[in-house]
Amino acid sequence: MDIYFVPCWRIKQSFFFPLSSYPVSRNPYLVPMQLLTPLALTLAALAVPIILLYMLKLRRKQETVSSTFLWRQLLREQQANAPWQKLKRNLLLLLQLLILAALVFALARPALQVPVVASGSVIVLLDASASMNAVDVNPTRFDSARDSVLDLINGLSPASSLTLILVAEKPQTLIAAETDKSLLRQALDNAQASQGSADWESAFALAAGAGSNSTFVIVSDGGLPESGLPALPGEVRFIPVGASQNNLAISALALRPAQKSPQLFAEVTNYDSADRNVLLSIYFNDQLIDARQLSVQANSSRSLTLDALSNESGIYKATITTPNSNNSLNSLNPPNSQSSINSLDSLPLDNTAFAVFQSSSSRRVLLVSNGNLFLEQLLASLPGIQPFRALPAADGTIQMPNDPFDLYIFDGVAPPELPKANLLFVNPSSNPLFEVGGTYNEFQNMQVDQHALTNFVDWSNVHILQAKTVQTPAWAETLIESDSGPLVFAGETKGQRIAALAFDLKESDLPLQIAYPILFSNLINYLAPPSAFDATRSLEPGESLSILPPSNAERIVVASPSDQAYTLALDQTVFTQTDELGYYAVNFISGDSNHVEYFAVNLFDEAESNISPRETIQIGRSTVTPTASQQIGQRELWSWLAALALLVLMIEWQVFHRRQIPSLPIFRNNLDAEKR
Repeated sequence: MDIYFVPCWRIKQSFFFPLSSYPVSRNPYLVPMQLLTPLALTLAALAVPIILLYMLKLRRKQETVSSTFLWRQLLREQQANAPWQKLKRNLLLLLQLLILAALVFALARPALQVPVVASGSVIVLLDASASMNAVDVNPTRFDSARDSVLDLINGLSPASSLTLILVAEKPQTLIAAETDKSLLRQALDNAQASQGSADWESAFALAAGAGSNSTFVIVSDGGLPESGLPALPGEVRFIPVGASQNNLAISALALRPAQKSPQLFAEVTNYDSADRNVLLSIYFNDQLIDARQLSVQANSSRSLTLDALSNESGIYKATITTPNSNNSLNSLNPPNSQSSINSLDSLPLDNTAFAVFQSSSSRRVLLVSNGNLFLEQLLASLPGIQPFRALPAADGTIQMPNDPFDLYIFDGVAPPELPKANLLFVNPSSNPLFEVGGTYNEFQNMQVDQHALTNFVDWSNVHILQAKTVQTPAWAETLIESDSGPLVFAGETKGQRIAALAFDLKESDLPLQIAYPILFSNLINYLAPPSAFDATRSLEPGESLSILPPSNAERIVVASPSDQAYTLALDQTVFTQTDELGYYAVNFISGDSNHVEYFAVNLFDEAESNISPRETIQIGRSTVTPTASQQIGQRELWSWLAALALLVLMIEWQVFHRRQIPSLPIFRNNLDAEKR
C-alpha cells in the first residue's frame, strides 16, 4: 500500500488537484510511504466496542422502599431510560481512540521511502584507525562515521541484510548478514575506535569472504593504502568522513647510548598547510627537564637532541602544546589534564610520546669447560658480561653452583640435569634437548642463512676440521649449515632459549676470523639480553612483545597505561595486549621481591597523523569517489507511533484521575480545609 503526503505549504493553490497529477519521480515534495503489514489495520475495528461502551446508559440497582412518594421523580426517569443514549463529546473517548489509532498504525509498520547509499546485501567496512579519533567533526570522526552507518541501517528495506566489519589492527566482523535492525544497532554501538593503524588488506580479505555480488560500503577518512588493495567482488561505495588536516605530531622520540650518558632525539612534524609554533616539553619521571618553542613550517619537521642526560633508569615523556598554554617553561610537573594538549590540533593522540631508558647491568655467565682460552677471552672482552668458570671433576662429573646465572655455556660437557635457564652448547655432548651423533669431516657448500643472529657474519674464510652430527630440533632454526648437517642453530622451547655450535672451536679457525666475535656477541645478546626485552625500541599499537623473564621469576604481571593487569605464564611470554598508547610496566614477581621493567607504545605513523581527508580511494584498478544516496530504502516509523501512544496514555491517565479525585469525600474535605 502506497500513501503519499503532499505538503500544503509547497503546492499552494494546487492543493485541490488530484494526487495522480503529481508523479513521484518528478515531484520532490511527495514522500511515498508504505505499510509493511497492512492487515494490522483491521484492528481498527476495536474502536467500535470503545464507542459502544460510551453510548450505554447507566443501569441503576433495584431496591425495595416503603413509599414511592419521595421517588416519583426517579420513577419517571427510569421509565424514560433506554439501553442506549446519544453519544456525547467526551475527552477520554477521544484520547482512547487516539491511543488505539497510534497502536494500530504502529502494528501496520508504516515506512517512508528514503534515499540510501546501498540496499540488498550490504557489507560495511567501518574505519576504526587512530585518525578516526580526530575531533575536526563533532564529536569525533568515528562518531560521525557511526552516524552514517546508523542512517544506512535505518534505511534498509526488510529484504536487505547488512554485515558490519570493524577495520582496526586486527579486523573483526561485528555482525554478519543480519536483517534485524535492533541487532545491527546494538553491534554498531559496541564498535569503538582504536589507537593504532588499520589492516586494510586483512579487512578486504574478510569482506570478500563475507559474500560476493554484494555492495561494499567503506566509511573512512580515506586513510587507505594508495596502492596494493585488491578489487572486491561487488560494487564499492565510499562515504568520506573528516573536514580538516589541522594536526601536529611527535613523529619520533628515541634514546641512544653515548660515551658518558644517553642522548634523546625528538622530532615534531607539522601536517597542516600553515606554519605553526609549538611548545615541546621533555619530562623525565614526570619532572620537566627541557622546554623549547619550535617554529615548524607547513608539511615539514623540526628535531631536537638532548645530551648529558641521567644514567638512571626512567621514563622520558615528550608533549607538544600551544606556546600560550598553561605549560610554562617554569612548570615542574606535566599537565594534569589533556585540555591544553587537545586545543593544539584535531588529533590529540600523537601529541604525547614516551621513551624508556634501562640502565645496563652486568649479566652473569657461567662457562662450564675443561679449558677454552678462546671462550674465556671473548667473555672477558664483551661489555656488560660478568663471566664465571666451572671445571669438571677428574672423573668428569660436574658440580653446578647453587647461585643462578643469566646464561650457561657448556663446552664439550653437559651435566645430567640441565639448569632451567638459557643455554649455549659448544661441541655438544648428549643431552635431553637434542640428539648428538658421530662426527664427520666433509663440509661442502657451507652457507649462512638469513637471520637476525647472523647479521654481518662472514663465513667464507672459516675452515672446520670435524663436526658432530646433530639433527636440528623442531623448535630451533638453522643459522649456519653445510650439506652434511647444521653447524649452528638456535631456538626457544618451554621458556628457554637454546643455541648450539656442532663443532669444537679448537678444531677450526673460527676464533681467528672476524666472524667469531660478531657471531658470539649476537648469540650471547640473544641468550642473555641486557634486559627481559629491548626497552629502548618503541612498539606500534597492536605489536606483540617477546619477553625473556629472569630465571628466578615466578609470575609475570603486565600493567597497561589504563592500569589494567595482565598475567602471563612463564612458558608463554609473548605479550599482545598493546593496543593502548603510553608506557607499560612489566613486573617479574619472585616470592616477596618484584623487579619492574618498562616499554613504550607510540603512534609514530605518518599515515595516521596525516589526517587530511581524502576525496577518492584506490580499490584495485578503480578510483572510487564519494557516493551519493541513489537507491531507495525504507525508514520505519512504528517506534515513533508507539511513543505517541504511550504519551497519550499518560495524558489520558491524568485526565481520568483529575475527574475522579474531586468526587471522593475525603479529597473534597481536604480541598475545603485547604480553602478555609
